[in-house]
Amino acid sequence: MTPYYNKPTQEGLYQHYKAINDAIGIPIIIYNIPGRSIVDMSVDTMKRLFECKNIAGVKDATANTARVSQQRAAMGEDFNQMSGEDITALGFMAHGGHGCISVTSNVAPRLCSEFQSACLKGDYKTALKLQDKLAPLHINLFVETSPAPIKYAMSLIGKCANTVRLPMVPATDKAQVAVREAMVHAGLIN
Repeated sequence: MTPYYNKPTQEGLYQHYKAINDAIGIPIIIYNIPGRSIVDMSVDTMKRLFECKNIAGVKDATANTARVSQQRAAMGEDFNQMSGEDITALGFMAHGGHGCISVTSNVAPRLCSEFQSACLKGDYKTALKLQDKLAPLHINLFVETSPAPIKYAMSLIGKCANTVRLPMVPATDKAQVAVREAMVHAGLIN
């Protein structure tokens, strides 16, 4: 049997998050990741959800930096917009995003923190230098299906074993070379 499949409508997405909102009393971050879920939650659906008391913002993994401006126009500046794509976080932040829920930060926390701090200060010259240092890592941590490359990267710095659960398999030799080279480029390993 293949992995679970689901492709809800916008109304289905709304009802799903609304049911969670109504059942709990903690802040909820919408995770919009059409690359893995097939469905892109529309700005209109997010606007409807933002009227619910617990919806606090979005982890936006659309790689569409224009969405930041569209979402800010629809929901205002209190709608917490976090990038869900490390490689596009610079543009996301320049468009008014509030931060990044990062994969790369698991293996390069200091560099990612410095990058986010520079962006939040509006120091895009420094942010661009850090982006150039981190870009190969951002790209190569997704050279194969996540989490295989990040698990390999974390194993190189002794933070976890290089294992994943089926149907995932460990990163291939080619992916491991790419991840290792990116980590060297970022100064994380020799």
